[in-house]
Amino acid sequence: MGLLTVREAGPDDFAALLRLLEQMDESMYGSRAIAAEGDLRARYEALLADPDQRLLLAEDGDRLVGSAHLMVLRHFDRHLLRSGIVDGVVVDPEYRRKGVGAALMRAVAEAARQAGCYKLALTSNLAREGAHRFYGRLGWKRSHYGYSLEL
Repeated sequence: MGLLTVREAGPDDFAALLRLLEQMDESMYGSRAIAAEGDLRARYEALLADPDQRLLLAEDGDRLVGSAHLMVLRHFDRHLLRSGIVDGVVVDPEYRRKGVGAALMRAVAEAARQAGCYKLALTSNLAREGAHRFYGRLGWKRSHYGYSLEL
């Protein structure tokens, strides 16, 4: 692995990010309708323009090897303080166990701190035992039961 960098996504990253996300196993979520590429690009650009969302990318040279999505929201039950939700963490299989995921998660935590978040949260499917060990090694604590409802 060459020089690993983590940066925010930009409009020109769309195609490479789609190729990376295709590697993510989402079979546990059932069938989903796929948006047309033009519609998906418009949604992607709206996400990039949203100040409460940060899409971070890990690169090895000019190769996209990982991504993580930070969503910042306010909690009414916490006096409208900011918190962050991490989603869409994916690392190219060739780059797993090489520090890419840890670098992304450090960058997400720093972005959340800069956004004024008092905490970060994430969910991980029960079947992803390797991911659970990974998050534990980084200091994340299991603290809640998570539920999902397919709509």
